[in-house]
Amino acid sequence: MNKIIKTTFCASIIALSLLMTNCRDNYTKEFNRLLLELADNDQTIDRDDWEKIEDFLDSQKANFRYLFNDDELNVNGVKEYISDFFERRRPSKEIQFVGVGGKEFMNVNFYLERSGSMTPYDSPNGDGSFKAAIVQMLNNLPGTNEDNKIYVVNSTINAYPEGFSKFIADTNIFDATKGIGDPSYTDFSAIFSQLLDKTGEDELSILVTDMIYSTKDMVGINPQKVFAEAQGMANAVFKKQVKDKSMLIIKMNGSFSGPYYCYNSPKGGQNYTGRRPYYIVIVSSNKNIVRLTKDKNYLTFSKFNELKGYENMYLFETDDVYKPYYSFMLSNSDIRGRFAPEHGKDTQIKDLKDMEVDRNSGDIRLALAVDLSGMLIDNEYLTNPNNYQIESYDKIDIKEIREINKNDITPVEKKYIGSATHIFILGMNEIRNDQHVEIKLLNRMPAWIEESSSDDDTNVGGASFSQTTFGLKYLMQGIYNSYKKNSKKEPYYFEMEMNFKK
Repeated sequence: MNKIIKTTFCASIIALSLLMTNCRDNYTKEFNRLLLELADNDQTIDRDDWEKIEDFLDSQKANFRYLFNDDELNVNGVKEYISDFFERRRPSKEIQFVGVGGKEFMNVNFYLERSGSMTPYDSPNGDGSFKAAIVQMLNNLPGTNEDNKIYVVNSTINAYPEGFSKFIADTNIFDATKGIGDPSYTDFSAIFSQLLDKTGEDELSILVTDMIYSTKDMVGINPQKVFAEAQGMANAVFKKQVKDKSMLIIKMNGSFSGPYYCYNSPKGGQNYTGRRPYYIVIVSSNKNIVRLTKDKNYLTFSKFNELKGYENMYLFETDDVYKPYYSFMLSNSDIRGRFAPEHGKDTQIKDLKDMEVDRNSGDIRLALAVDLSGMLIDNEYLTNPNNYQIESYDKIDIKEIREINKNDITPVEKKYIGSATHIFILGMNEIRNDQHVEIKLLNRMPAWIEESSSDDDTNVGGASFSQTTFGLKYLMQGIYNSYKKNSKKEPYYFEMEMNFKK
């Protein structure tokens, strides 16, 4: 009898254990389905996604004890679980985490240059575009202004005497800053050092400036010496920090009415009324620069091209800051030749086999769907094939980069397009070997920087004065050289890798 009871008891324990295991498996499957729903298409877990993950795990804490430290969610452990889950799938996917594990909103350090040539941008005689753009940008920041700070910069860096709200509400944003520092020159070395060294992990720094390099005494100095000093300053300041920090330069244009101080006359201005360029500089960690366009909280703020007076932008970074979705299409009208996807590929095709040239045209044309959205890069730069570098055994050219249209989204192709916005038409005249292919969007200084730079700003009535900034290209080149020095080869924004087999 005891033997029967013991056997029954053991069987009950085994059955209960199996039941618990099945329950855990079911909850794990449910969690995995949630992950697919949140990140399978865009390959991104943003702040909103993370909150849904936290809510699910918190409600099922008993079944996911291994993802908690006592009662605290193990953020790194959950990230590792998610990364491993998508890496084991076919095809494997690399997940980006945006705004996860830190503060819900980044603290902002706002720096306003108050030099002699900046105050006329907010003159009573102007059209208000300068103030409107700044206020619009700051109002687009999510969260409250309680932890945000404002600094006034010129010869020194000083805290703004009033709060963030008062700054936004001021009729003339330069009135409350009158008498702070020496407006006859701007210490860019100290300012850029502050931006690079003092911008914390969960912080965003914003500088509004005319980007005119100046020193304390420039009377009688050869402009070329000024330009050499500007490049030298940039090389001295922009050192190893640039590996972890990205810098976005936004060219704006606003009305200007008042004295303009040219390079050789810092104390005697010439009256000028018209348009003038100024710049918004944004500095943050590489991951937070990506967050600006991936985190739903910052989508409105990151639409800089909608600011009044916006003209261009350029992002300084070292390597591989973006990781776009991409996949080959199988039946697009632009395709020529024969090929098949590698075994095990489902909705994202990166590897091709059995490749042959087209019998009629004698070449191969491939259609690569790529997601070019959510990047702080001008569309004109993104869609110019000359800005891409292709490393391969056989010669491959980008014949065209065009937007996806409704004819591309057939039932067969829909699953391969995913989140893609554009199609890259790749051309090959032959395929002689199996090969690994890398396509990189190189980070090169755009033409607008050269076009926006002047070597002489003494003629305020000149045709180009309204669009150019004294010595801009030299300062930008100095910054670029530092980023390039800290890059593996030539800086690039993103890389797409694929394999071709005969």
